[in-house]
Amino acid sequence: MPDHRSTLALELRDGLLQDLIAASLMIEVARRALTDGTPAEAEERLATAASTIQSDIDEVRRIIARLQQRAAA
Repeated sequence: MPDHRSTLALELRDGLLQDLIAASLMIEVARRALTDGTPAEAEERLATAASTIQSDIDEVRRIIARLQQRAAA
């Protein structure tokens, strides 16, 4: 049976951390698009980053709920 901490660490590393890095890069590309590209490109990148971050917030909530269920058991 896998250690719950190890499982949580893998979920954070493989899911949330990679998504947040991607969102950070999208925001940087959007920032550059404001000066070197078009406002539409910047808007698209920012919308994608916002969507990624919202998905990650939802995932953190799911992880917390699972942890609370395990603690209550």
